[in-house]
Amino acid sequence: MAEKATSLQHVGVIMDGNRRWARQHKFETVIKGHEKGVDKFMELCMWCQERSIRHLTVYAFSYDNWNRTDDEVDGLMDLMERFFTSKVQTCINRGIRLVPIGNFSVMKDKNRETLFKAAEMTKDCTSLTVNVAISYGGHDETVRIAKRIAEDAVAGKIKTEDITPDLYIKYLDLAHSPEMDLVIRTGGDKRLSGFFPWETSYSEFCYLDVLWPDFSHEQFDYAVDEYYAKTRINKGK
Repeated sequence: MAEKATSLQHVGVIMDGNRRWARQHKFETVIKGHEKGVDKFMELCMWCQERSIRHLTVYAFSYDNWNRTDDEVDGLMDLMERFFTSKVQTCINRGIRLVPIGNFSVMKDKNRETLFKAAEMTKDCTSLTVNVAISYGGHDETVRIAKRIAEDAVAGKIKTEDITPDLYIKYLDLAHSPEMDLVIRTGGDKRLSGFFPWETSYSEFCYLDVLWPDFSHEQFDYAVDEYYAKTRINKGK
């Protein structure tokens, strides 16, 4: 059954283009682009609150990004440390809950501790839940879930016949958030790049040529308004 979209609960954003932005502006290091991207991320949170969106998921650092140069990876981890340390009080003041998502087993202890501390400090915030995907990849998550289900089956916690889509959802990194209604990707590429394959199965997509640091309030509103203008087909109909 077709119907107009009436509620936008969860927006996913693939924040692509930071490195290209830094090179276009002739910075010596691409980290300058990532720094500008963090500022834009904070603006994005406010834009979501203005539109009464309750869940936001952003692709901050994919699992595949570990293959980048040591200098860039170290710079990104330092930037993450600074953000989750310096901006946490701002998030609390604005009612923003920070939820780090991903495979943290490959991260340094101090980086994990910083993420978990920010999550703990903002856990009671209710205006906007922001899932920050760090060291996340769809393939990696699928394998992690398969291992956990297998371990629970061996331990007798579940039976084979218990494995259903409803059960699988409980193992997702984003089990606490609804599926994504809208996914916005900047940077010009038209692909998901491993961005939450389960939760985006029925999402609307908006691909923009703008590089992430140049993403504007007007472009965000355009993507949201386009979502509401579309006729949606109910899942399962």
